[in-house]
Amino acid sequence: MADARTDVARAAAQARPDDAKAWFDLGVALQAVAAHAEAVDAYDHAIAIAPKSAVSFHNRGLAHCALGRRDLALDDFHRSILLAPHLADAHFNLGNLLAEQGERAEAAAAFRRAVATRPDFAAAWHNLGDSLQALGDLDGAFDAYRAALRHAPDAFPRIVNSLAAHARGTLWLDFEALKRRLLD
Repeated sequence: MADARTDVARAAAQARPDDAKAWFDLGVALQAVAAHAEAVDAYDHAIAIAPKSAVSFHNRGLAHCALGRRDLALDDFHRSILLAPHLADAHFNLGNLLAEQGERAEAAAAFRRAVATRPDFAAAWHNLGDSLQALGDLDGAFDAYRAALRHAPDAFPRIVNSLAAHARGTLWLDFEALKRRLLD
């Protein structure tokens, strides 16, 4: 798949083969058109030129995820975090991958690091709530969901769905009581 953006990015990388940013930009353009295998190759070039680029490792991890290469994605997210512990998106995506693999405690820890780094990260608060709920910490889950709502009030329907989808979701059949608990 190609589009004008990928064509321009590819030409820039070929014109400047020693420019890590050009290869990174090509990777981003390729991911935008779901050419994930090619994106991995572009990030490989960027990393070979700039081996301390946390965002290149992070984005390559996302491309590996899209290709189903979970172990490689985990390695890249961890590497990204080692290089840039403040990169909230790396913690967030590590948490998502760990949650997907059923490692809820580790996922919750990653989401906590994401919101510690970026306190207004509503999606990380939401996913922290999901992880805590799965671990049986309903009070912690509600605290996380409330924080998500403070930063993204439009997240209310998704949070209600998260609560309803959980095995104990039937506890929340009283929608008005749930709304009061979340919004108070």
